[in-house]
Amino acid sequence: MTGFDAQLRRLAAAALVAMLPTACTLLAPPPANPFVGAWSTAERTQISFRPETVVFNPPGQPPTPLSAETCSGKFRFAYSRQTRDALLALAGRQADLRRRLTGLLVQPEYPVAEMTCGEGGTTYVMLGDRELVAIHHDLDIAGIERWSRP
Repeated sequence: MTGFDAQLRRLAAAALVAMLPTACTLLAPPPANPFVGAWSTAERTQISFRPETVVFNPPGQPPTPLSAETCSGKFRFAYSRQTRDALLALAGRQADLRRRLTGLLVQPEYPVAEMTCGEGGTTYVMLGDRELVAIHHDLDIAGIERWSRP
């Protein structure tokens, strides 16, 4: 083996070692869904997010996974991101609700979980690691509800 070959092998080994941290980050699993898990309201109503649905658990009641069967045949659930403007538009013509949402939604974009059940829908907006707001909307009427991690 010549000196040039040995130098070339050392250079190749050094390049492989340098690429190792990059390869590890490329192969790392995607970040966990921040919604998944249990949340509750001040009234002790609980909700759990799963990959494909939401499970409601009112106090003293059995848990109910939402589906087409529990929502009059109309159920849709998806995770996405929405802009602040799109979320404020859910308030419709309710100026007081729009003001409350304006105070809560200070970022330009948020992770959301959108659910349609029957004729109404709810958009769950992740405000932080331990807090979210549910924007319930049905035709021209909307309302909000605060949720937190227990």
